[in-house]
Amino acid sequence: MRLPTVLRLLPPALIAAALAVPALASDVVVIGHKDNAHPLDKAQIARLFVGDLRTWPDGTPVVPLDQAEDNPLRGVFYTTVVGRSPAQAKAAWAQLTFSGKATPPKVVDSDAEVKKAVAANRNAIGYIKPGSVDDTVKVLLK
Repeated sequence: MRLPTVLRLLPPALIAAALAVPALASDVVVIGHKDNAHPLDKAQIARLFVGDLRTWPDGTPVVPLDQAEDNPLRGVFYTTVVGRSPAQAKAAWAQLTFSGKATPPKVVDSDAEVKKAVAANRNAIGYIKPGSVDDTVKVLLK
């Protein structure tokens, strides 16, 4: 079978990515401290993770936590929740950092580290796999 011309011109990695089964939003949950009383919607969470929003509704600073760049969950989160690729989010943070307006989220190594940091800080927010949720944190967005 011969591929259409447009597909023959695309790099193989791009074709593989396009054919991959897309990750579902149900593959990631956003968590906060177990006593968190601040409701956030998906749009607000997205704004937090690209630096457009920096506080909880009451004005308290939010401490967003990111997974490592090589963690596939990071790609799922940015694509399904934030609506940007990880590269686009990184570029947005680079501009904010360069201009001195904000600093990017702290990067942690695993779901366990995200949970530990969120459980220890009432203002922290992060994302993990649904299967990693326990009673030390509160799910803010499924």
